[in-house]
Amino acid sequence: MANKVIRKEKNTKEKIRAVARAEFLKHGFKDVSLEKIVKDAGYTKGAFYGYYPDKASLFNDIVSEAGEGLVSEFITAQNRHMDLIPGGDANKAVDMSREYLKYVIKYIYDHFDEFRLIICKSEGTAYENYIDKLVELNVKETLKFHRAMKRRGMTTGNVSADLQRIITKAYFSAIFETVRANMSRKKAMSYTGELASFFEGGWRAIMQCK
Repeated sequence: MANKVIRKEKNTKEKIRAVARAEFLKHGFKDVSLEKIVKDAGYTKGAFYGYYPDKASLFNDIVSEAGEGLVSEFITAQNRHMDLIPGGDANKAVDMSREYLKYVIKYIYDHFDEFRLIICKSEGTAYENYIDKLVELNVKETLKFHRAMKRRGMTTGNVSADLQRIITKAYFSAIFETVRANMSRKKAMSYTGELASFFEGGWRAIMQCK
Protein backbone atom coordinates (compact mmCIF):
# COMPACT_ATOMS: atom_id res chain seq x y z
CA MET A 1 0.00 0.00 0.00
CA ALA A 2 2.81 2.42 0.92
CA ASN A 3 4.55 1.80 -2.41
CA LYS A 4 1.29 2.44 -4.26
CA VAL A 5 0.86 5.79 -2.50
CA ILE A 6 4.45 6.77 -3.26
CA ARG A 7 3.98 5.90 -6.95
CA LYS A 8 0.76 7.92 -7.07
CA GLU A 9 2.44 10.94 -5.49
CA LYS A 10 5.38 10.66 -7.89
CA ASN A 11 3.03 10.43 -10.87
CA THR A 12 1.08 13.47 -9.68
CA LYS A 13 4.21 15.55 -9.29
CA GLU A 14 5.59 14.46 -12.66
CA LYS A 15 2.28 15.30 -14.37
CA ILE A 16 2.32 18.79 -12.84
CA ARG A 17 5.96 19.25 -13.90
CA ALA A 18 5.28 18.06 -17.46
CA VAL A 19 2.32 20.40 -17.94
CA ALA A 20 4.18 23.31 -16.37
CA ARG A 21 7.28 22.71 -18.49
CA ALA A 22 5.22 22.85 -21.68
CA GLU A 23 3.39 25.99 -20.56
CA PHE A 24 6.56 27.77 -19.44
CA LEU A 25 8.29 26.92 -22.72
CA LYS A 26 5.37 28.24 -24.72
CA HIS A 27 4.51 31.39 -22.78
CA GLY A 28 7.29 32.12 -20.29
CA PHE A 29 7.09 32.12 -16.51
CA LYS A 30 5.34 35.48 -16.11
CA ASP A 31 2.53 34.77 -18.57
CA VAL A 32 1.54 31.34 -17.29
CA SER A 33 -1.12 31.14 -14.60
CA LEU A 34 -0.93 28.61 -11.83
CA GLU A 35 -4.64 27.99 -12.33
CA LYS A 36 -4.06 26.83 -15.93
CA ILE A 37 -1.21 24.53 -14.95
CA VAL A 38 -3.29 22.87 -12.26
CA LYS A 39 -6.38 22.60 -14.46
CA ASP A 40 -4.51 21.15 -17.45
CA ALA A 41 -2.75 18.66 -15.18
CA GLY A 42 -6.16 17.54 -13.92
CA TYR A 43 -5.64 18.38 -10.25
CA THR A 44 -6.82 20.90 -7.70
CA LYS A 45 -4.81 23.74 -6.20
CA GLY A 46 -4.86 21.80 -2.96
CA ALA A 47 -3.05 18.93 -4.65
CA PHE A 48 -0.53 21.34 -6.15
CA TYR A 49 0.27 22.91 -2.79
CA GLY A 50 1.08 19.49 -1.47
CA TYR A 51 4.20 19.60 -3.66
CA TYR A 52 5.05 23.26 -4.21
CA PRO A 53 4.40 26.47 -2.26
CA ASP A 54 4.07 28.58 -5.42
CA LYS A 55 4.63 28.80 -9.17
CA ALA A 56 8.21 30.05 -8.77
CA SER A 57 9.23 26.99 -6.77
CA LEU A 58 7.77 24.78 -9.50
CA PHE A 59 9.81 26.59 -12.16
CA ASN A 60 12.95 26.29 -10.04
CA ASP A 61 12.35 22.58 -9.54
CA ILE A 62 12.21 22.08 -13.30
CA VAL A 63 15.41 23.97 -14.14
CA SER A 64 17.60 23.90 -11.03
CA GLU A 65 19.32 20.54 -11.57
CA ALA A 66 20.54 21.54 -15.03
CA GLY A 67 21.26 25.16 -14.15
CA GLU A 68 23.15 24.53 -10.93
CA GLY A 69 24.89 21.55 -12.48
CA LEU A 70 26.47 23.81 -15.08
CA VAL A 71 27.54 26.28 -12.38
CA SER A 72 29.18 23.43 -10.47
CA GLU A 73 31.00 22.22 -13.58
CA PHE A 74 32.11 25.74 -14.29
CA ILE A 75 33.66 26.09 -10.82
CA THR A 76 35.46 22.77 -11.30
CA ALA A 77 36.87 24.02 -14.61
CA GLN A 78 38.11 27.23 -12.97
CA ASN A 79 39.91 25.20 -10.32
CA ARG A 80 41.60 23.15 -13.04
CA HIS A 81 42.89 26.35 -14.57
CA MET A 82 44.46 27.31 -11.24
CA ASP A 83 46.14 23.88 -11.11
CA LEU A 84 48.09 24.77 -14.25
CA ILE A 85 50.08 27.53 -12.53
CA PRO A 86 52.33 25.55 -10.14
CA GLY A 87 53.67 23.49 -13.05
CA GLY A 88 54.24 26.55 -15.22
CA ASP A 89 51.60 25.40 -17.70
CA ALA A 90 49.41 28.52 -17.69
CA ASN A 91 49.81 28.84 -21.46
CA LYS A 92 47.59 25.78 -21.72
CA ALA A 93 44.68 27.72 -20.17
CA VAL A 94 43.32 28.94 -23.51
CA ASP A 95 43.41 25.43 -24.99
CA MET A 96 41.71 24.09 -21.88
CA SER A 97 39.01 26.76 -22.20
CA ARG A 98 38.30 25.67 -25.77
CA GLU A 99 37.89 22.05 -24.70
CA TYR A 100 35.69 23.10 -21.82
CA LEU A 101 33.49 25.13 -24.18
CA LYS A 102 32.83 21.95 -26.17
CA TYR A 103 31.74 20.28 -22.94
CA VAL A 104 29.51 23.25 -22.05
CA ILE A 105 27.70 23.10 -25.39
CA LYS A 106 27.19 19.35 -25.02
CA TYR A 107 25.83 19.88 -21.51
CA ILE A 108 23.48 22.64 -22.64
CA TYR A 109 22.12 20.55 -25.50
CA ASP A 110 21.69 17.52 -23.25
CA HIS A 111 19.42 19.77 -21.14
CA PHE A 112 18.17 22.06 -23.88
CA ASP A 113 14.61 22.63 -22.65
CA GLU A 114 15.85 23.57 -19.20
CA PHE A 115 18.30 26.11 -20.63
CA ARG A 116 15.64 27.42 -22.99
CA LEU A 117 13.58 28.12 -19.90
CA ILE A 118 16.48 29.69 -18.01
CA ILE A 119 17.74 31.90 -20.83
CA CYS A 120 14.49 32.84 -22.59
CA LYS A 121 11.57 32.27 -20.25
CA SER A 122 12.74 33.00 -16.69
CA GLU A 123 11.79 36.64 -16.17
CA GLY A 124 10.36 36.98 -12.67
CA THR A 125 12.27 33.99 -11.27
CA ALA A 126 15.55 33.48 -9.44
CA TYR A 127 17.09 32.46 -12.79
CA GLU A 128 16.47 35.63 -14.80
CA ASN A 129 20.03 36.81 -14.05
CA TYR A 130 21.65 33.43 -14.63
CA ILE A 131 24.19 34.69 -17.17
CA ASP A 132 25.23 37.47 -14.80
CA LYS A 133 25.89 34.86 -12.13
CA LEU A 134 28.22 32.97 -14.47
CA VAL A 135 29.91 36.22 -15.46
CA GLU A 136 30.65 37.20 -11.87
CA LEU A 137 32.05 33.75 -11.11
CA ASN A 138 34.31 34.01 -14.14
CA VAL A 139 35.48 37.53 -13.31
CA LYS A 140 36.39 36.52 -9.77
CA GLU A 141 38.30 33.40 -10.81
CA THR A 142 40.03 34.93 -13.83
CA LEU A 143 41.34 37.85 -11.79
CA LYS A 144 42.61 35.37 -9.20
CA PHE A 145 44.27 33.36 -11.99
CA HIS A 146 45.86 36.49 -13.43
CA ARG A 147 47.20 37.65 -10.05
CA ALA A 148 48.74 34.22 -9.47
CA MET A 149 50.43 34.39 -12.86
CA LYS A 150 51.72 37.89 -12.13
CA ARG A 151 53.28 36.78 -8.85
CA ARG A 152 55.23 34.09 -10.70
CA GLY A 153 56.28 36.41 -13.51
CA MET A 154 54.31 34.38 -16.05
CA THR A 155 52.52 37.32 -17.66
CA THR A 156 53.13 41.00 -18.38
CA GLY A 157 49.53 41.80 -19.30
CA ASN A 158 46.99 43.66 -17.19
CA VAL A 159 43.30 42.82 -16.90
CA SER A 160 41.02 45.14 -14.95
CA ALA A 161 37.82 43.86 -13.36
CA ASP A 162 35.76 46.21 -15.55
CA LEU A 163 37.35 44.98 -18.78
CA GLN A 164 37.07 41.38 -17.64
CA ARG A 165 33.37 41.84 -16.89
CA ILE A 166 32.62 43.46 -20.26
CA ILE A 167 34.45 40.78 -22.26
CA THR A 168 33.01 37.92 -20.22
CA LYS A 169 29.44 39.21 -20.50
CA ALA A 170 29.86 39.40 -24.27
CA TYR A 171 31.33 35.87 -24.33
CA PHE A 172 28.60 34.22 -22.29
CA SER A 173 25.85 36.11 -24.10
CA ALA A 174 27.30 34.84 -27.38
CA ILE A 175 27.46 31.26 -26.09
CA PHE A 176 23.83 31.29 -25.01
CA GLU A 177 22.77 32.81 -28.32
CA THR A 178 22.73 29.16 -29.41
CA VAL A 179 19.75 28.68 -27.11
CA ARG A 180 18.02 31.95 -27.99
CA ALA A 181 18.33 31.20 -31.70
CA ASN A 182 17.25 27.58 -31.20
CA MET A 183 20.29 26.36 -33.14
CA SER A 184 20.80 22.70 -33.89
CA ARG A 185 23.48 20.97 -31.84
CA LYS A 186 25.71 20.62 -34.91
CA LYS A 187 25.40 24.29 -35.81
CA ALA A 188 26.03 25.33 -32.20
CA MET A 189 29.27 23.32 -32.07
CA SER A 190 30.51 24.97 -35.28
CA TYR A 191 29.44 28.46 -34.19
CA THR A 192 31.04 28.25 -30.76
CA GLY A 193 34.26 26.88 -32.25
CA GLU A 194 34.54 30.03 -34.34
CA LEU A 195 33.56 32.10 -31.31
CA ALA A 196 36.36 30.52 -29.27
CA SER A 197 38.91 31.38 -31.96
CA PHE A 198 37.77 34.99 -31.95
CA PHE A 199 38.01 35.43 -28.19
CA GLU A 200 41.24 33.44 -27.84
CA GLY A 201 43.14 35.92 -29.97
CA GLY A 202 42.03 38.77 -27.77
CA TRP A 203 42.85 37.00 -24.52
CA ARG A 204 46.31 35.99 -25.71
CA ALA A 205 47.01 39.62 -26.62
CA ILE A 206 45.78 40.92 -23.25
CA MET A 207 47.36 38.28 -21.02
CA GLN A 208 50.77 38.33 -22.78
CA CYS A 209 51.79 35.02 -21.25
CA LYS A 210 55.52 34.24 -21.22
